[in-house]
Amino acid sequence: MVGPLRSTKRAGRFASCSPEMCRLVLLLLSCCALTQAGQPLPKLVRIYPLGGQAGTSVPVEMLGDLLSNATGVEFDCTDLVWAATTYSSHGKLGGVIKIDPEASLGPHLLRAKTLDGYSTSLMFNVGQFPSLAEIEPNDQAQTAQHLQLPVELQGRLDGAPDMDYFAIRVQAGERWVFDLKSIEQGSAVEARMILLDGDGRQVRFNDDRGDYDENPLIGHTFQKAGTYYIKLDQYRGPRGFNFGKNCSYSLRISKLPVVRSATPLGLEKGTVTRLSILGESLHEAQSVFLTKVRQAEYGHMTYPYTMPIDFRADSPRVASGQHSDQHSDQRLIGKITAVRPGTLEAEFAVPKKTPSGLWKVWVQGAHGIAEGLSIEITDHPEYDEASASRAELTPETYAINGALRQPGEIDVYRIHAVAGQPLHLWTLATQLGVPYMDTVLRLRDASGKKLAESDDVVAGQGTLIGNPDSSLYFMPQKDGLLSVEVFDRLKRGGSGFEYRLNVKSERPSFQLFTTPENFAITEGGTGELKVHLVREAGFEGEVSVWIEGLPAEVGQLRGKFRADQLFEPNADGADMVIPEITFKIQAPASVSRQTYSIRVLGCASEEESRSDRRVIEGHTAMMLGPLLDVWNFVRRPMPTIGMSVLERFDARLLSANKTARLEQGKTVDLALKLENIPKAEPISCFDLPKGVTCKSLGRSGDNETIVLEATSDAETGAFPISAAASIGERRASVPITLTVHRPPQ
Repeated sequence: MVGPLRSTKRAGRFASCSPEMCRLVLLLLSCCALTQAGQPLPKLVRIYPLGGQAGTSVPVEMLGDLLSNATGVEFDCTDLVWAATTYSSHGKLGGVIKIDPEASLGPHLLRAKTLDGYSTSLMFNVGQFPSLAEIEPNDQAQTAQHLQLPVELQGRLDGAPDMDYFAIRVQAGERWVFDLKSIEQGSAVEARMILLDGDGRQVRFNDDRGDYDENPLIGHTFQKAGTYYIKLDQYRGPRGFNFGKNCSYSLRISKLPVVRSATPLGLEKGTVTRLSILGESLHEAQSVFLTKVRQAEYGHMTYPYTMPIDFRADSPRVASGQHSDQHSDQRLIGKITAVRPGTLEAEFAVPKKTPSGLWKVWVQGAHGIAEGLSIEITDHPEYDEASASRAELTPETYAINGALRQPGEIDVYRIHAVAGQPLHLWTLATQLGVPYMDTVLRLRDASGKKLAESDDVVAGQGTLIGNPDSSLYFMPQKDGLLSVEVFDRLKRGGSGFEYRLNVKSERPSFQLFTTPENFAITEGGTGELKVHLVREAGFEGEVSVWIEGLPAEVGQLRGKFRADQLFEPNADGADMVIPEITFKIQAPASVSRQTYSIRVLGCASEEESRSDRRVIEGHTAMMLGPLLDVWNFVRRPMPTIGMSVLERFDARLLSANKTARLEQGKTVDLALKLENIPKAEPISCFDLPKGVTCKSLGRSGDNETIVLEATSDAETGAFPISAAASIGERRASVPITLTVHRPPQ
């Protein structure tokens, strides 16, 4: 059965069509999602620490919802293993992650497996230096935490007032790189970093390392020996943003080189290409290599996107620097031909069998391995800017690798158009990690008349929902020579303004994605899966969608988007209008209890009966909303949609009050309602703050009262606690926000 078709507006991800719907959507986004049958879905919102060193075992704590029944944690490859579960409650899951000594560096995806189905996903990052936990209090220089370098510091900016200070001791002439990872590494916090001397004077400051990467980065050579301080503060905008629970960060202090950009941004299979890597301290490089981009490394993803995405199982140990094979399926080693402080030249021989798609640049030196941006490996022709600008090209499939070296520069390429042969032009820069480029594509005829122009793949506020790369579709009405102009929107140029111009003869199409990431259905119950339509510019008409991989007992499910359901930014630039279809999936009692990997497919309705129809596969995505849970900084495509059919569990623990206030030295009563919980099962409280205890006052029918008591010196603040009862192997739990405060003066 397919739910009603509608065009919704939701802040960030979606938007609603009325104030009432907006309030409903925000309420749903602020709590765990529910299926139609009321089956709650587990949710992860933060992991701390955000990462750990390869070859170590790391105790971690994850915050979320409905985690009491967790049975383990799954990762995207075998580099990481969930070694033990140490703690579980409604809002917390603790355990130990064991990291292989040769684990791939960088982010990895994980999700909790529970008796209530799979949770949403988080990212955990593998580092190469000793990992150290932040120690509070460190909100000022006098209480700064002293560090031994190099280090990967794991910390939190927990709550709006929090600031973190760290002290280091350096020698004159030493160069250290201060590299903070949060946004795009799985956290929501946006930080700024300040380097201070021993007297508290500012030496260096950085907020964003690029126009589209909000993680701060400072590289500094110290002229004087002594003690210096690193101050980490939160973004404090005009509306006083609070980044909520997902506020972890990792600060790496090392002597690694810094990779900023590269040229060309594409390599052709079966060729030997010289790659110029741009950055800082690259003269110290000893080797350079490429690895196939893993699932967790698809940064700067938006809807729509134009970068290639490859759904495959992640291969372990491809970015650890330990491999000696020159050309594996997931790794290519280059031959360094020249090194200078700001540039590294290397030759890459790319075998014909190399997988197409995005590959990540790595530079290894005496002090470790530095990660860089992504480049594309293709099986079609790759041109450099000089040769392409002199040629008259045809509307076939190829790419041009260019750069705007001077401010105000406009690169021009000529293409022979053929009447009735569609033309698609698109750029890749921001989606690859180029720090500053905001391309504009402009198409002119032989007389100089402007025919079409494209600025952004999708408009929006910065990287919240925007994609500043360009995508332009054009249908020539006559044969003739066309001029394609590529320039920066702000007329800038220099290092960091590299781009790829892709050319292909194809018509506009569409993209599909689904929510939630995973969902669960109790046997005999019903669940919901939403399919969202993203139209490429110029695509019109109806779209038919269907689901594959469902159990035979469920039957075939199909739906259709109307031609008038449009995808577009809202007027305020912060919201999106995204059409959606709600599939209501009913699982009969005869369906086997297991997790099914299902796929959503679609095609233009007018092509549905044709043998050459273009079938588009939808995918789910990891989405984290950092600001009030309505915008999405972090997006990662997931290869499958997990539908879990669960054994029926009718026990429920309910509370009339979701919040409670408790004064130091006093008590507060909480009334609970019990459904299908045996009288012999006690009610327990979890995650209580220091100085607070819980006891039951007894049960009357389906009602039970518990009392919370605080000592006179109990810890103050707001705490997510929970009450729970065990029934067999599962717990029924209810979350409550407890606020402990001091007596009035």
